[in-house]
Amino acid sequence: MRSRNTIEVLRIGEQYQTTSGTLWKDGTYFPRGTRVMVAGLHLEQGFCVRFPTDVDGEPLETWEDWAQSDFLGRDGSIDGGDDLSAAVLDEAREVLDEAEDGTHLHFHDPD
Repeated sequence: MRSRNTIEVLRIGEQYQTTSGTLWKDGTYFPRGTRVMVAGLHLEQGFCVRFPTDVDGEPLETWEDWAQSDFLGRDGSIDGGDDLSAAVLDEAREVLDEAEDGTHLHFHDPD
């Protein structure tokens, strides 16, 4: 069964919305429903997602595996998510403290 948010084709330069919240190692958090742009596609690497902010003058981007394609939904189809509790964010930040730069976590809704 396919979700109504399922994307048939990803296109470079098009806007999509995230289906989960994303916390970056630097502490930047983007809630579910954040509008992002696909900045690149690669057969082996997956797809590059550009978030709506810059870090040190560079766009905040990440490559996601093709298996993570459910991370994106059609623009306008995702309701914003609830804010995460301080305890959840603190625990996630502890995990990310030991990670490499550019590492991030996705927070999936429990449904």
